[in-house]
Order: sequence, then structure tokens, then C-alpha cells
Amino acid sequence: MCGICGILNTALEPAAYRASIDRMSGRLVHRGPDSQGKFELPHLALAIRRLSIIDLETGDQPLSNETGDVILVFNGEIYNYRELRKELLDRGHRFRTHSDGEVIAHLYEERGLDFVCELNGMFAIALWDQERNRLVLARDRAGEKPLYYWQRNHTLVFGSEIKSLLEYPEVGRAPDVEAVQQYLLFGYVPSPRSIFQEIRKLPAGCLMVAEGGAIRMAPYWQLGDHLRPPGGARASEAEGDPVKELRVRLRDAAVSRLVSDVPLGVFLSGGVDSSALVALMSELAPGQVNTFSVAFAEKSFNEESYSTFVARYFKTQHHVLRADEPALHQGLRELASRLDEPLADPAVIPTFLLSRFARDHIKVALSGEGSDELFGGYPTYLGAQLAHYYLRLPGPLRRQLFARLKAFLPVSSNAVPMGLFLRRFLSHAEKDPAERHLTWFGMFTPAELDQISGPGLSQEPPASIQALAPLHEVTKGVVFENALAEALYLDFCLYLADDLLVKIDRASMACSLELRTPFLDHRLVEFAAGLPVSLKVRRFQLKHVLKKAVEPWLPSEVVYRQKRGFSVPIAGWLRNELQPTVNEMLSEVRLKKEGLFNPIFVRRLIKEHMQAQADHRKTLWTLLCFELWYEHWAKG
Repeated sequence: MCGICGILNTALEPAAYRASIDRMSGRLVHRGPDSQGKFELPHLALAIRRLSIIDLETGDQPLSNETGDVILVFNGEIYNYRELRKELLDRGHRFRTHSDGEVIAHLYEERGLDFVCELNGMFAIALWDQERNRLVLARDRAGEKPLYYWQRNHTLVFGSEIKSLLEYPEVGRAPDVEAVQQYLLFGYVPSPRSIFQEIRKLPAGCLMVAEGGAIRMAPYWQLGDHLRPPGGARASEAEGDPVKELRVRLRDAAVSRLVSDVPLGVFLSGGVDSSALVALMSELAPGQVNTFSVAFAEKSFNEESYSTFVARYFKTQHHVLRADEPALHQGLRELASRLDEPLADPAVIPTFLLSRFARDHIKVALSGEGSDELFGGYPTYLGAQLAHYYLRLPGPLRRQLFARLKAFLPVSSNAVPMGLFLRRFLSHAEKDPAERHLTWFGMFTPAELDQISGPGLSQEPPASIQALAPLHEVTKGVVFENALAEALYLDFCLYLADDLLVKIDRASMACSLELRTPFLDHRLVEFAAGLPVSLKVRRFQLKHVLKKAVEPWLPSEVVYRQKRGFSVPIAGWLRNELQPTVNEMLSEVRLKKEGLFNPIFVRRLIKEHMQAQADHRKTLWTLLCFELWYEHWAKG
């Protein structure tokens, strides 16, 4: 795992501010504290900070082919590098190292731009073709590894994190207004935008090629190409085969991610995803698997009993981090100086604390991210099922039912979460499936977004319309089996790529720890995408096919329990430990000065939440995370 960055003058003239490459690289040292490297030409600079995982002695970068005319730096791991290396050796290629990265240079030499289709792994690649004067940037299919870029005139600047690009003198810090609106709605900034107006993300599964003075970009992989088409055979006709096939593919994916020359472990919540990974690792190394969990003082959020049960069942070397409110508060403050984009996912804090805790024991950990989006693990998917049946009712009956229930349902309250769910469900069930799913799952609703917008965000068309654009962009031209299939697709392309994978990358790499995600093996992803959704959510049982696949590996009490994951009890935290921070960062004076948010609307949210009249945890947390980011990064 590493951090990479670079500067290119696409006209092949001397690159301006090329000396900035050292400062850019220096901002990525947490991603690669073990070594550094650099390649320079008058018009080009590539730099790398390396966290050595494979080939500790000879794997330093930059790497090249035999003739030295293909040079690369890359961040990530190539899990099929041994197979690729053998094939390339058989075809006459000569290698200087045993690293996975050197395979990329030789593969490009043979396949050209199609080289990326052969790679199984997580990666962000920068490759210079000296013969063609061509720079190639590539990002893995799911978006596990980040890559940001800035372009003006003939200059292209890129890096693994935004903070690296901000070291280039011409890159501005002005926020992107539409990105801020999207952040408020989603809780993260969907690709290709970043929170900064001048900086963009290379989307997952994309290639960027700078050649002949021009820059072009295109996807080399899209999940939509692997989705099950509408009208396929019923799932029940041959359910046994998908279960067995999934079992084989999951085992292969997990085993391939155990390739390492340093110690590994597993982040264990006690849910089916992480427990399945523990089971597979324990087959290979019984009694030697390191597992790591976080425990909260608040019982309703504490999953220690489940993770401890799994650890004892498989006889792992188990390590538990106890996170109280002061520790979480300290983690929040530390992350404000590390997260160069706002992220309203509170689980980033325990993930960061657990990564730092685990780094004292291991250098690589496995994580269960991706399973929920592929196999239907979120309760919101039950909403899509309910909406399917609800919308079958005649319109007058639906309106009558909603009017009668509405009088008895709370506006917002901690005490009655089912009532809260029903109110939100009934209020949005008849919307477009994509917008409906986001409204159930998102932070602010579209209506609230128009209310929260201050002078600096108010535009034409309204903020709510602009912020919904990523939904329509990502689903354009894609045909879905049903509304549930569309929700799964949206979560994979948006929530997973731009929230969950950002969370685990930044939290782990801030501690120089590599996290690997077996469920995102592209062969497993493609197989899962082609399964009928009725195998994933069956009779309101989530992850049906996955649970059937892992039944032989796990106790039934693990398979059929609800997974919470690394969550944070933020509702009470905002009212207690964090209340002074909320009052400071969301004060009326501060908000008026910035001009982004409506201070009267925010003041009402704070008052209702602090007096327990309503539960505004999601909206207040989203605003607080933004203000902490704005204070540190937008103001410089």
C-alpha cells in the first residue's frame, strides 16, 4: 500500500512548479512510511511513498520493464500477480524484483491500455510510456484506492489524496457549491466531483490517458454490464448451484487476499461477513488468526459479545479496543486534520481508532466491506420490498391509509424507531425508486436541503434538484430487474465507492495499515451482480444467498443475527460530550459569516435535538463534520 502523486506538462514542455513534487509526496508519508521514490523528466515528475507489504527487500518503486521505457508508481495490491508473472516469464519477459507492481509494467508492454483488464486487485496506477510520451492513470473497478486530479491548460497534477494536490501552488481551495449540496444529501461527495471546485476524482473502473497534448478518460469496467436482465428464470428453479458457486468464489477471493510478507488480521464485528473471513483464515492457520474489535460503553451499540463468541469459536488471538466518549471525541478532532473531504459517516472514527490499535500488531487486515451492497444487507432494502407491495394498492386506498396513520406517527423520536420508519416510508414510497431510496438512506431530505441552503448555496435550479444529479448520471442507460436491484446498484456505485471505501482507506492509511476487502474481488462482484435479487432478499430475510453459502462455516447464531458493524451512538453523544463542539462549530455567528447554511434552520435543529424533542442526529452530524472540515481545509 502506498501514496502516489505526479505532475505532467501535456505539451511536453518543462513542467511548472515541478519541484512541488517533493512537498506533494511529503503529505502522503502516512500512506507509505517505509520508503520513497521519484522519477523525473523535464516535463514529468512521479513520486511514491511506499508501505512495504510484498517483496520487502527489492520492491521499492518506481518500477519499470526491462528496457526502462515503461515506468510506473502504484498504490494497492495485485492479488493475481504470481499467475501473471509466470505467464509473462513464459513469454520471455525478465523481472528484476518479486513485487506485484513490476507485473503491471510488463503487462502494459504486451497488452497496451488493455493491461488493466488482467489485474485482480485494488489499485491506483500512474504509468509513463516513454516511447509514446503517454501518461496512463487507472483506478480499480470498485474504487478501493483513491486518485484525485487537477488540470489547467497544459498541466495535469494528480495524487492519492487531496492534501497532496493542495501543495501544488496553483490549486485553489474554494469549495464546489454543487458538491456541498450533494454532500448534505448523500453524506459524502459522489464522483467525479470533489469538495474542492478545481479538483476531481478519477471514477472507479476508469482509465485516463494523457497523450499528444490531449487528455481522454473512459471506463474499462462497469457494474451495469454484469447485472441480471429483467425477465430471467425464477430464482427457485436452481438455487443450489448459485449457493455452491458463491461458496467457491468467496473462498477463492479470501485466500487470494492472504498473499503477504507481513502479518495479517481481520476486523471482526461478529456479523456474518467478517465472521466468514475469520472462518476461512482459520482453516489455513488454525489458532494463529489475529482478530480486532471495538467495544462501546453504550450497550445498544456494543457488539463485543458477538465478536468474542466468534473469536472463541475459532480460537483466534483476539484484541478488543474499548472506545468511550472522550476517545471518540479525540478521534473526531484528529480526523478533522486528516480527512481532506468531509465525510458524514460516524463509523470512520471507530475504524480509525481500531486501525491505530491494530497497527501495533499487524500491517494488513481484512474487512467485510462490499457484502451488504452485493447481497442485500441493509434494512432499507426491505423498504424497497414493502414499496413494491404498497404500490399495488389502489391510489385512493393508499392515500386513505397514509392519512389515517400519519396522525399517530411521531415526527421524530428516539423512542419509536418503527414509527419513524413508517412515517418516512409512507411519505416517500411513491417517488422515483432512486430518489426514494436516497431519501430513506440519506442525510437531509431534498425538501430539507432547500431549507438549509444559505446565500452561498442558493442557486437556480433549487439545490435539491442539482444534488440529485448523481443518481440520474449513475443509472443512465442501465436496465434493472426491479426497484430493489436498482437500490443495490446505486449503493455499490455511490455509497460503497464514495463513502465506505473512502472511510476505510483514509482511516486505515492514516495509521499506515492496509485494509483488504475480499468481497470486492471483481470475479465475485460480477457473479453477485448476475444473481436474481430474490436470492438476496427473500421473504424479508436479508443476505439470503450469502447466509446459505456460509452456513457450513459458521454457527447458526452468527449466520442469522443482524449485523450492525462499527457504528457510533451519536444521538446521545451530540447531547452530552459533543454539545460544546456543536454549539461552537454551528453557532449563528459562524454560519452567518460563512453564508453557506441557514442559521435559523440550524438553530431549530439544535434546539429540538438538545431538548430531546426530536432526533436530528443525521443532519446535525452532517453539518458538524462539514464545519470541522471547512475550518481546517477550506480556510487553509
